[in-house]
Amino acid sequence: MKTEVALVHAPSIYDFRTRDIKLGPISDVIPSTPVFEMYPIGFVSMLSSLIKEGYNARICNVAAMMVSSDKFDPVKYLKDVESDIFGIDLHWLPHVNGALKIARIIKDLHQNSKVLLGGFSATYFAEDIMKNYEYIDFILSGDLQENNIVKLAETMENSHDINNVPNLIHRDGGRIVHNQRGKSSIDDVFLNYGVLMKNALKYHDIKGHLPYASWLENTEAMTVIEHGCSFNCAFCGGSNFAYRNNYNDTSPVYRKPEIIAEEISLVQDILGSPVFITGDINRAGEKFYSSLFREMKNRKIDLPLLTEFFVPPEKHYLDELGRNFPDFTVEISPESSNETIRNKNGRPYDNKSLENFVENSITAGSKKIDVYFTIGLSGQTAEDVNVDLDYSEGLMKRFTNNKEKLYTFISPLTPFIDPGSLIYEHPEDYGFTITARTISDYFNLLENGKIWTDFLNYYTKWMNVEQIAKATYESEIRMIRIRQSLGLLAGQDAEEIVKNITGYMHGDNYISNENRSSHLSYIEKDVEWSYKHKLTKKSFLISLYRSYNDVKKKL
Repeated sequence: MKTEVALVHAPSIYDFRTRDIKLGPISDVIPSTPVFEMYPIGFVSMLSSLIKEGYNARICNVAAMMVSSDKFDPVKYLKDVESDIFGIDLHWLPHVNGALKIARIIKDLHQNSKVLLGGFSATYFAEDIMKNYEYIDFILSGDLQENNIVKLAETMENSHDINNVPNLIHRDGGRIVHNQRGKSSIDDVFLNYGVLMKNALKYHDIKGHLPYASWLENTEAMTVIEHGCSFNCAFCGGSNFAYRNNYNDTSPVYRKPEIIAEEISLVQDILGSPVFITGDINRAGEKFYSSLFREMKNRKIDLPLLTEFFVPPEKHYLDELGRNFPDFTVEISPESSNETIRNKNGRPYDNKSLENFVENSITAGSKKIDVYFTIGLSGQTAEDVNVDLDYSEGLMKRFTNNKEKLYTFISPLTPFIDPGSLIYEHPEDYGFTITARTISDYFNLLENGKIWTDFLNYYTKWMNVEQIAKATYESEIRMIRIRQSLGLLAGQDAEEIVKNITGYMHGDNYISNENRSSHLSYIEKDVEWSYKHKLTKKSFLISLYRSYNDVKKKL
């Protein structure tokens, strides 16, 4: 069936299945594999907007299908997709290799179709891309593209003037044209998983619409409370500084609580799955969260919720969260146990506040607490990383028991310092050296790299690339041992992971998890909250389809 718009998600590295890439433990440490197979949540919202306005549109998660099967042929698949516009996300820069290669394949297969890029990285490098990659026809710059993608589809359908599509970057002869920026509304954002499932059946392409490869086995939904951010984490390309200077004049922009609640209500009716609420609800203010909680209670929301915090909230907020939603999990990223380093990198709070947050979360009834630390920060030495590990161990020993579980995680800033971030724009102020600047620089890093450290676009005056790598390996071994000692990881599993990492450090091959969308060191991360589902008609169908796939694989 022909469509007006096909939204295509590419893997980070196009030929990850056949290339000799020895990523080592970093591919298991964080969800930063060579695949990045989860498409941006904005795909669901743009799909809904297009369908609402009467257009045929679909999602093609090429990355997830490549992860799921070595036999899947992306070229054959894309050849069978007929669309006037192929929209490819280049949101985070690790997708540049796969996105540009998939774009080239699509242009070769469908010469009369238009190839469109969108997302933060496409916006940041728009001039570079349009100047050097002739097979890219359009870029939609900025954020909140629901209305603009509809306007582009309408313009192409009716042969209207392309110059009237807001935020569109295109060519006029040899000239690159930036159309006038339009006023996009956050009210256009709506995440409807029901539309996603209906569309998957309409195009007989369930796998192509899956948000990520293991979605059938571990179904989770997501909603967002805001676009932009109020914080300036120095390494983040979605920070207040980066967002206002590159993607939208206002940051953050909060969504209406009743719309968020309606999305979660639809998840309950359709999927019965846990929901990850992205964005710090508490930071939006008491009026916002009181309204959101009220709207959710009115809709009788009873799902496991994962909530994140950028700074520790006060006790009364957590108590309110626990009173309204007895099944919730919290996560926070202090980045470092050193308060000076933490503040330098954009997390303005002390350890006492962090520890009070953990205590208050337990008192309020949080099912699990995840705390994230980072390697490669401004001002951080290898010794500081060791102190972080000591602090992590202290937290886990203090707060993990038979009833409560606190997990700490540590990983490097990888693979790139985000373009547009404070560090990327002012590296000397943060003690960083950025080693790649153009879109081809990043494409080639991913094209030619053999191990994960080949992909890094930075080093600091406190830690070079070799020191970052050494700290990463040693930290993961230490984290595994801590979990083992607390009974959070079975002894045999722990020994296998440690042996694997140790061997890799001494030149042996690293054996990754056979499921490329899973991560050995994160083996318990989602299990305790994300496998609790309510049975609905559609979730029953998902279960049947999953069982069918399992039998098919065995045969």
